[in-house]
Amino acid sequence: MRRHVLLASVALAAMLSLASLAGAAQIGHDHFTSDPYDDNWCGIEGTSVDQVVANYRLDDSRTSLNVKTIFTATASGKSMEITQTGARKSSAPTDNGDGTYSVAFANAGHSPRFKLPTHEVIQDTGLLQGVATFDSATGAFLSFEVVKVAGPRPGACDAIVAALA
Repeated sequence: MRRHVLLASVALAAMLSLASLAGAAQIGHDHFTSDPYDDNWCGIEGTSVDQVVANYRLDDSRTSLNVKTIFTATASGKSMEITQTGARKSSAPTDNGDGTYSVAFANAGHSPRFKLPTHEVIQDTGLLQGVATFDSATGAFLSFEVVKVAGPRPGACDAIVAALA
C-alpha cells in the first residue's frame, strides 16, 4: 500500500526540485492527470491513473498536495479510488557531490484513503518522511528512500482483495 504514497511523494519532490529553480517566496500551482500505468495493489494486477493538484512555495518550504488515483483491476474490471491529501514540507536540494542532489520531505495527512467498490472506506493517516534523489544535470528522478512511517496503519489488503475480486 505504500507504493502510491511513494509515487505521490516522488511526484511532489520532482515538482519541488523544478520549482526551486524559479526563485524564493513565490507560490506555485500545478494540476495534471497521469497517463495510465501498470500497477499492483495487494497482489491484484491492474492499471492506475492519477489526478494531482499541488499548491507549493517555490522556495521548497511547504506544499499542499492532493492525489486521487483510480485503480482498475485487470481480472474483474472493478475499480477503487485512492485519495491522498496533506501538507508536505521539504528541504532545499542538497548537493550529494556525485552528480546528484537529494530533497528530504515530511508528509502528514491521509496517506492513503481507499474507497472500495463496496462503498467501504478505509482511511490511513499519519506521518511519512523520506528522501528523493535526482540527477543534477537533467533533474531526472533516480531513487526514493522511506526514512520514517508513523501513525495508525489499518490493514486494508483483505478488504481490497475481497472488493476487487
